[in-house]
Amino acid sequence: MKALRFLALLALAAVVSTLLHELGHCVFYWIQGVPAGMSLTKEFPLRDITAAQYAVGSIGGPLASLGLLVLATALFRKYSASEKLRDVFSALILANVYYVVLRSFIALLKGEGGELDSIAGLVGLDFRAVVVVLLIVTVICIYVWIRAGGPRPSVRNSASFFLLLIFYVFLVVCLESVDSALFWRGFPTIEIDDGRTYNAPPQTTTGT
Repeated sequence: MKALRFLALLALAAVVSTLLHELGHCVFYWIQGVPAGMSLTKEFPLRDITAAQYAVGSIGGPLASLGLLVLATALFRKYSASEKLRDVFSALILANVYYVVLRSFIALLKGEGGELDSIAGLVGLDFRAVVVVLLIVTVICIYVWIRAGGPRPSVRNSASFFLLLIFYVFLVVCLESVDSALFWRGFPTIEIDDGRTYNAPPQTTTGT
């Protein structure tokens, strides 16, 4: 029963964290005076933008995720005596740890960072430097979480974290699939002044 409750908390934390990630992007567009909206898993500038505006907008999502991770870790440490609050903040910590780890792994595997490239470009760094910063902050949060009463490293806990990671990935993929089918096309295709197209319409093929 406790395991099912934590799965439900992790699912809720994943959805909330994803929404706050996209809201972070929107906030950084709004700060620049660029109108922007969001769906369940993606942010959308609502007019053509410059590469610099896109880069600044890209900062908001990872910053929101990192901020939520740090905040959840701090609150876990403060309210560690309450079992219910411990579970809530642990779910938020895991959801955002999984986000950072997956984002970093995919970026390194593909050899390009996506939005991390835009962030790194603002300060003249390679995206791998941004990945390193994200991972360092994540490791520090995990260390604080464990020291404050979180799960101790063990083979059993490692297996549980891996299974929870699979559950998290499945949930996010399902959420993105529903989102792309129902909402993405409702937002405009916009042009970035360096030649890139954002939210491009799907390619259609015709028979011969």
